[in-house]
Amino acid sequence: MCRAVPHKVLEVREDRARVLEIDREHWVRVEAMPDLQAGEYVVVYAGQALERIPNDEAEDFLRFNAEMEQMLEDASR
Repeated sequence: MCRAVPHKVLEVREDRARVLEIDREHWVRVEAMPDLQAGEYVVVYAGQALERIPNDEAEDFLRFNAEMEQMLEDASR
């Protein structure tokens, strides 16, 4: 299942970017974002960066997801 989640941009090369998805790095297409910079966050779906997301919003989202996963893991013990 694919879901759109924020990814931190680590590096940009022409029409692609190396991004961090939680604890995994991979490359995505960024043709529509010629001025994208390392350190920004993008929403990625199916290997394509769809839009930028403000850093504070992205970090809040990622923190919330991590907390929810921890709660679910704790509840399953």
